[in-house]
Amino acid sequence: MSWRELLPPWLVIVAGLTGIMLLCVSTKDVPYGIVLDAGPSRTILFIYQWTTTKANKTGVIRGCISCPVQGPGVSSYSDSPQKAGKSLEPCLNWAQNEIPPEQHSQTPLYLGATASMRQLNLTHPILSDSLLAALTGTLKSSPFNFQGTQILSSPEEEAFNWVAVNYVLENFFKYDWQGQLVPSKKGMAGVLSVGGTSAQLTAELEEEKQAPEEGVRLQLYGQTRRVHTHQCPCHGTEQLRRRLLSLLIQVSVCAHPGECLCSSR
Repeated sequence: MSWRELLPPWLVIVAGLTGIMLLCVSTKDVPYGIVLDAGPSRTILFIYQWTTTKANKTGVIRGCISCPVQGPGVSSYSDSPQKAGKSLEPCLNWAQNEIPPEQHSQTPLYLGATASMRQLNLTHPILSDSLLAALTGTLKSSPFNFQGTQILSSPEEEAFNWVAVNYVLENFFKYDWQGQLVPSKKGMAGVLSVGGTSAQLTAELEEEKQAPEEGVRLQLYGQTRRVHTHQCPCHGTEQLRRRLLSLLIQVSVCAHPGECLCSSR
């Protein structure tokens, strides 16, 4: 993909951790940024490039390319943490070829781990710490400007997803007919994220008095945003699949499906 192309909307949504770069590179004059999105099933390395223009001290993405890390998600390496770090090396080497050598030391590098690492940290914190240490060691040995390895809380992860979606929808700013950045007059969109066991609804809280303590405060494009995530347990894809399967079983063994459905409510 050419760096001159705008970031494709589907890629921004997939790379929910775009929010990390928008927040962390907002005041730094760097042309590139790297995020490793360590999800439950796999890890993807994303390279972002920034325009020279900033919108109220926040960066504007010019392009993005990615490298899927071979193998499962990092939490699967709990019995062999060093292999988790080793798995990142091919994509880190790829990134060195994509980013000009003179920019390596200035390019911020982050890793954000999500749901599976949160679970591992709750059940086996020592294993979780060993994995993070191994990942940190590998990333620190790269020529890039390592900024941290972090297990994101659920509210943080959903806040970054919220940023990514609203960025794609041009709700923060837009380009006018002259190609200049101007403030957008559209409101912020809410984001529904559906996982395996639960769903999360993230939206902006407009009034300060509405903001609960667990809300996330974001400084973006000259404005302070407060977003809150409402958790919906048992509304994930796996739970819905089980409910549907149970319903189908009831119908299949009932001579009068209508009666069977009514009696099961």
